[in-house]
Amino acid sequence: MSAAATAETARRVRPGVCGIFTRANEELVVEPRDPRPGSVVCVASGTRLAFRRVLAITDAGMRLRADVAPFEDRWDGPIVGCVRPRTLDRLVAIDAELFTRASWRAAITFAHAAAARRRVAPAPTRPRATSFTTRELTVDEWPRVRAFWRASCGDELPVEAQTNQKAIGLFDGEALVGANIHLVLGATSYSAYTLVDRRYRGLGGGLAMIERATSLAVRMGLESVYVHVNARNLPSLRAYRRAGFVKKGWWSDASDPLASAERQWLVLETDLTRRR
Repeated sequence: MSAAATAETARRVRPGVCGIFTRANEELVVEPRDPRPGSVVCVASGTRLAFRRVLAITDAGMRLRADVAPFEDRWDGPIVGCVRPRTLDRLVAIDAELFTRASWRAAITFAHAAAARRRVAPAPTRPRATSFTTRELTVDEWPRVRAFWRASCGDELPVEAQTNQKAIGLFDGEALVGANIHLVLGATSYSAYTLVDRRYRGLGGGLAMIERATSLAVRMGLESVYVHVNARNLPSLRAYRRAGFVKKGWWSDASDPLASAERQWLVLETDLTRRR
């Protein structure tokens, strides 16, 4: 998408997750003006519009950062325009770098607090005692997995049963209370979907499924397993790290250079060749 092709479309936009703080249904006005530190620029990244806070302008281009992101990006391409300054933007211009760093620290602090609250949830909402079992699920059980997914999170599971797919179920007695779905791609397995019933979270069920799935991958002769985890999903990060996964970097999309700052997925991987 070129800047010229999107200039008219971007004059007035209501972005969703776009990289900067916005109010609900806020309309951003994009104008042809020179960017300054603290201002917000609209750029064409891949096939969409992205909005970023300007940290600095150098001879090599601009240093950009999402309001809540762990890193900054450099941009030497064209811009669609600048967002008409709002009150927040004028305040941020005092020290844009300090603002973005503090916003990320605040987001991580909130994530830790949310994880702590889940660990000490009121007793009535959690089982008194749990003896989890895990096993590989068959294709015939796929309707049961889809029903569990719908009941647990209100969304449809966005995948059908496939020949290259392996699923591990978490059980409390006969009740299915968790699922971990892997897609096998050559010598690698991608842990694509993991969900534990809210009442059973924080009790080790997620870790039990991951370890069972990893053991299955070893028996299949695979070389590695990897996963994408939101940087603020601390319980999932903790479970995968306890299962032997290590950070390999940040997810990125070559066709959309700024996407990783909005999705913020850490790539974790475990080397199975060392487990044989």
